[in-house]
Amino acid sequence: MRRLLRASLPATVLLVSVAAVLPAWGGWQDDVLAIRPGTTPPPPSDLTARYVFGWSGIEAAEAEVKLRRGDGGMWTATVQGGTTGFARSLWKLDADYEAVLSEQDWRSVTSRLVERYARYTTDEKTEFRPGGARSWRESTREGAKPPKWKNFYVPGLRDIAAALLLARSQPLANGDRITLAVFPGQWMYLVRIKVAGRGKIRWQGKNRDVIRATLQIDSINKDYTLSPHRKFQRGTVWVSDDDLRIPLRVEVKVFVGHVFAELAREPAVGAQKQ
Repeated sequence: MRRLLRASLPATVLLVSVAAVLPAWGGWQDDVLAIRPGTTPPPPSDLTARYVFGWSGIEAAEAEVKLRRGDGGMWTATVQGGTTGFARSLWKLDADYEAVLSEQDWRSVTSRLVERYARYTTDEKTEFRPGGARSWRESTREGAKPPKWKNFYVPGLRDIAAALLLARSQPLANGDRITLAVFPGQWMYLVRIKVAGRGKIRWQGKNRDVIRATLQIDSINKDYTLSPHRKFQRGTVWVSDDDLRIPLRVEVKVFVGHVFAELAREPAVGAQKQ
């Protein structure tokens, strides 16, 4: 559940260091760098959506997601949520996430994730650069290590919001494959998306046309090799097959069972800002 709620040196030092540590690119790195924004128009400039999350069919958390377009094609994505009901009595968590990104290439600029547990709080700030990202993570947990900047040298690295919007912009034709390097916090992951086809699902008492895509997630190691995600096994997302292209439902098989996220109701949409 925590993974779903998490929902990121000065720039000169970062860019200079990249040249010294990066191996010759190839394979998945080239796939990440090759992707460009597609021709699908951006989402509405003022959008609010509410999602519920659960485990093995039992609702356990909720979150409100907001997208706002500012001047110059700069977007702000925010997520506020936490555990609910019986799950909250077992594991209290409230999370706030904010990311700033550019519409020009759906590039992340900054992100911040604050997680408040029953006994401690974590606060992670991330700055994204052409050569990767740097992250500062603080924790009030007893025995936590002192915070310091950590550098992640993967060009094309994006936060979750920018990665989703970049994927949304693609044609999403049946059989299409999308490879993204994503930094949700703490570490880097390679996300491979395959458009499995079109269909319908029952959502909120209605049949909805959807694009079905499968997900594969690997950890990106320090030496740029890949390892299977320790907890994630496989995933499927159903995206509305319309102009909005919003995720209606996500199902993920993890080591303890099935986790899901579902759009709770039709999103509130404002006017498109030019």
